[in-house]
Amino acid sequence: MENSNKTNKEFEGIVGAENVITNAAEISLAEKTNYKTTERVQFIVRPGSVDEVSACVKLAAKLGVPIYPVSRGKNWGYGSRVPLKDNSIILQLDRLNAITDYNEELGYITVQAGTTFQDVYDFLRSKGSELLISTTGGSTDSSLIGNAIDRGIGTGLYAERFAYSCALEVVLPDGSLVKTGTARFGDNNISGKVYKWGMGPAIDGLFTQSNLGIVTGMTFWLMKCPEYFQLVFYKLQDEARLPKLIDALREMAMSGLVRPTITMYNDFRTLSTLMQYPFDTCTPGVTSFDEVLNVMRASSPMAKMISTWNGEISIRAVSKAHGDMQAGLIRDALKDLVDEVAIVELSKTEILEALQDHYKGKNQPLGADIVKSFLSRKYMGIPGNAAIKQPYFRKRKVYTEISDPDVDACGMVWICPVVPFTGEHVSKALEIITSCIEKYSFEPAISLQCMSERAINIIASIVWDREVPGEDEQAEACYAEVNKLLNQAGYFAYRNTTKGMRSKTLAGTTHDPFTSFVNSIKQAVDPGNILAPERYNIG
Repeated sequence: MENSNKTNKEFEGIVGAENVITNAAEISLAEKTNYKTTERVQFIVRPGSVDEVSACVKLAAKLGVPIYPVSRGKNWGYGSRVPLKDNSIILQLDRLNAITDYNEELGYITVQAGTTFQDVYDFLRSKGSELLISTTGGSTDSSLIGNAIDRGIGTGLYAERFAYSCALEVVLPDGSLVKTGTARFGDNNISGKVYKWGMGPAIDGLFTQSNLGIVTGMTFWLMKCPEYFQLVFYKLQDEARLPKLIDALREMAMSGLVRPTITMYNDFRTLSTLMQYPFDTCTPGVTSFDEVLNVMRASSPMAKMISTWNGEISIRAVSKAHGDMQAGLIRDALKDLVDEVAIVELSKTEILEALQDHYKGKNQPLGADIVKSFLSRKYMGIPGNAAIKQPYFRKRKVYTEISDPDVDACGMVWICPVVPFTGEHVSKALEIITSCIEKYSFEPAISLQCMSERAINIIASIVWDREVPGEDEQAEACYAEVNKLLNQAGYFAYRNTTKGMRSKTLAGTTHDPFTSFVNSIKQAVDPGNILAPERYNIG
């Protein structure tokens, strides 16, 4: 205890006593995520500048104590703030929340690690900007950088967030600062925020899903508001017809008729963001999926609209005539493959007015059409918290206010394999996921993110109530089995949870050439293994 207090004081000398958190309640919360963990946190340090981050890293190396950086810790379903190494110090970067550069003409914004989606939205609206952010399925107060460096997925054309970024500013494990791309040439460089690669080896990717440095700043490219926007929304009732639809969507993407990302959601994925499990009339493991879905659909007008699969294709056109032509071609291509097609239309003027109304707190619906008022908001870059209702789906208590899934003991873990963009592969992977989740009496909430013309990221979740005895263990067994089966079939995850990182069977071997190479880099830059040891099984 005496040594711990001494360590506290040394960090207080860098960030101030008020930014070293030792309160038992705060520490207890930082040790919680949406599944069972045992790792303990010494305390939380909140640096307020890049210089303070550097000084904290140097101090940790000197003291030989592991530090675990997080942006804002809203990584629900993946591990939140819980470190992989016991007795780590959390380095929380929420105070680094400045927007340090912005260019309307070239469409980029540079932010720090603690800058949230809401911060960027508010900033753009305060400038009267016509730029749009790609929103996330996380909360409005989650970090852009935190999402990007774990290679998270957004919405629309710029959904693959890391692909539309550049100029990383990184504090290395020795406390030194490095910038990537042509940003490394200093402040007189004028191309660093519009060109990703620069000269020489591209090292940006080394700082994603790794523990080789702390990303404190980053530039993101933003979409221009289109002159005309259309959203093609379609439904498919019979899952047996899904493979043919998937193949057709691939060909539409390959031909250039549609531009990825193309998104599809199944019934449980959509309904679980609207309501909780109907425990008054249904019982998990006893009531069939179809009966549960029927009860849920009967409970609200919006739920009635949800089909087995629900898809979205966005069109950004230069005019209504352009949009109508493309939407018509897409509708013709889909009409014999799906049960229903609807098209939402918005002009640039309508979009910008809706953005300003939301910013000013008016929050008026865009129209009587539910699809128009609900779905199109996320494509306009309006951050929302609707998706974080999903972890509450299997809670026995009814929640009218959604706040923090960690605090409320919500169980959730993500399953996210990448599969080739073919109906055969999608069906095979979905069968593995659905049958395994059903075996353990959970509901298969699944989305398909068609990230390119060749690959689909399947994003599925297991949701449970951590306050019900035995459900943690049941979910853990399900998670282990479904990932094992997916890996055996050749489908591996694009992103890992800390649960997966702890499991050697889920993370893969630790002696393959790839891991050996990355660990040799880790040894070179962080010989004391101070920075987030074991993250993604590195170090």
